[in-house]
Amino acid sequence: MATNSSKAATQHRTDYSRCIVHLTRDDRKSFTNGASARENLLQILKNKSIWAVKPHCIYNEKISKFTEKQQAGYRVACFTEVPLSQLHLLVQEIPGRKIKLEPYGVVFTKDFIASKGGQPAIYINSYDGNIRVREAVDHLFSVATDSDEHKILRRIVPFMNAMHEQYDFTWEREWRTTKSLDFKLGDLVCIILPEKGEDDIKKKALQAGIAVISPGWTYEQIITELADQQRKTKNTFGSAKSANNKVEK
Repeated sequence: MATNSSKAATQHRTDYSRCIVHLTRDDRKSFTNGASARENLLQILKNKSIWAVKPHCIYNEKISKFTEKQQAGYRVACFTEVPLSQLHLLVQEIPGRKIKLEPYGVVFTKDFIASKGGQPAIYINSYDGNIRVREAVDHLFSVATDSDEHKILRRIVPFMNAMHEQYDFTWEREWRTTKSLDFKLGDLVCIILPEKGEDDIKKKALQAGIAVISPGWTYEQIITELADQQRKTKNTFGSAKSANNKVEK
């Protein structure tokens, strides 16, 4: 999907990732039916879907007062385009951050996410009282939600993020989809697991021909490990058995 010009411009850049990542977390304190990060990853692989569960944008407080039906249009699934060799920086302890991501997740190509309607988050700068853009965005939100006449404008709202002295997560390099992301196992570039442990999941992934990487690995480690895993699964790739295999609990 990427154009020839974009491929040429990015092929030698180490700060640019061709992949999009979804990391899971322990959400048992956030949802009555929440689960550990491990269990959430397994559920994603079993259902082959990443759900858009709730709104997550600059107008969360206002949207929370909408009806459940109205809120549905603002729910998102969240991802990041942080380079794979930098994933460990997202799963470490980060002061002031309420959500703690863990070293469990799935990786897709950026082209795949774009084909599913994925969009980079839009960060609205309000630093040092610079509110010209924020005022314009506030007006857009007011017009979009005032009546159904301009409801088409609501499509952009789920992608808007705050950016000011008290709240700035531009470093997450976030992407979002406004619908649950359904995929096939063949759409996965790889899955993310802790370097140590989780041998049962790694074994099933190997049997299904799905590569595994861990946060903190350098690109050289990732390449070496993926090549080794490919050798181990050479008798599984392309077979009917692997195509139908599932990673489950």
